[in-house]
This record gives sequence, structure tokens and C-alpha cells, in this order.
Amino acid sequence: MPHDGITLACRRAGPADAPRRAVFLHGFPEAAFVWDGVMAALAADGGLYAVAPNQRGYAGSSAPAEVSAYRAKYLVADLVALLDVVA
Repeated sequence: MPHDGITLACRRAGPADAPRRAVFLHGFPEAAFVWDGVMAALAADGGLYAVAPNQRGYAGSSAPAEVSAYRAKYLVADLVALLDVVA
């Protein structure tokens, strides 16, 4: 999911045309894989499309060199861009 030069690697579960959507965010210092079991269980009946992005600097996502690129306002912008795609 690219935006503004940033690409977030995402893990997914369930059909993309499912009637419901959910986004799962990992904390520090984990990665999106921590949600795999939960997403699989919730998406098992086909009624949910679940997405878990690896945030900036994690597991296959863009990792800007500048420390300032990890400010909360940029992490929120990443999430807003993801929601625009997933919603």
C-alpha cells in the first residue's frame, strides 16, 4: 500500500469483498504477524476482510532514514491512507 513514497507491507485474511472490514495495528516492537491467528479466526466465515499493516520501519515496509519520519503525524497519515484503500 504505497502513499507519499511510503509502502506498507500488509498481511490479509478473508475475502476482499466481505461485508465487514477490520484493521489491526501492532505495537512496539512487534509486527503485523502477531495478528495472524486473530485475523484468521475472525475471517473464517468469509464475513470479514482483515488487514494488518507493518508500520514504517517494520518487516518489509518502507524504513525512512530520518528519525523525524517516524513522528506520530506520519504514522497517522499512513493509517489514513490505508483506510482509504481498505474502506
